[in-house]
Amino acid sequence: MDFTLDQDQQAIVDAVTTIFTKQAGADRARAVGASGHDDALLDALAQAGFLDLAGDSTIGPLGAVLVAELASRHHARANIAVRALVGPTLLGDDAPQRLAVTDASRPGPVRFGQHADVVLVLDGDEAHVATVAKATPIETPYGCPFAHLDTTRVRSLGPGSGPELAKWWQVALAAEISGALDGAVAHTVEYLRERQQFKKPLGSLQALQHRLAEAFVWAEGARWLARRAAFEATPQAAAAAAAYAAQAAQLVGTDMHQLSGAIGFTTEFDLQLWTSRLHALRVEFGGVTAHQLATTRAHWG
Repeated sequence: MDFTLDQDQQAIVDAVTTIFTKQAGADRARAVGASGHDDALLDALAQAGFLDLAGDSTIGPLGAVLVAELASRHHARANIAVRALVGPTLLGDDAPQRLAVTDASRPGPVRFGQHADVVLVLDGDEAHVATVAKATPIETPYGCPFAHLDTTRVRSLGPGSGPELAKWWQVALAAEISGALDGAVAHTVEYLRERQQFKKPLGSLQALQHRLAEAFVWAEGARWLARRAAFEATPQAAAAAAAYAAQAAQLVGTDMHQLSGAIGFTTEFDLQLWTSRLHALRVEFGGVTAHQLATTRAHWG
């Protein structure tokens, strides 16, 4: 895999960044609210064709990962990673604009569940298309809407569709986490560059520089593993990317708050817009342990 973006991929990054700069960001996320859903942003991405890149033979899932990363980086209040990666690969042209995923073996609140037109249910070897019969939203501190769902299964996608759903769900998680990590680290670097003690920027302290460097390595690792997983499209690469990203989410998210001091624990500080979602993303699909077990099974199975 060539880790340098080609001309088409760079064009995707530039165009999607323009959309998110205009229609996303911290202020927009606060306006939509943690329980809301940004339909206008999703419409803009759909109209520009950025939600269906994974099904494009010339762009593929790697292009979709770039969109998912940037969506998370810019606080998008919509389930863009799942729609961009899971939707086209499992449902093709029939993918609805608003999509959620859940695992029958791990019942619990579903992220963006109350806003989904369709829910994909992972049930062992099969994935099922389901509709929401009843949604009971719950309040959480995790920066995105959750709801307990009663679903009605419409049809099965057939034998073998379950592992396919699991694979692209894990790639989507890795991409979302990498985007949030990128934003959290960049925000902390900028804060420590500006915040001064004893007439010196806090960022000039070597001990803090070492911790920032370590956080940057974790964030970059999550980014490149997510992209590699999209490129290779194998269960092992997807599970490994998700496992690494989930672990990075816990370590880096906590560290960035500590480095930011007391202000890092306030809701007015933009850092929490990334890290609150990281706490939700790192436990989705069963968290680090589930991803590591999936990596092992994919390698040795």
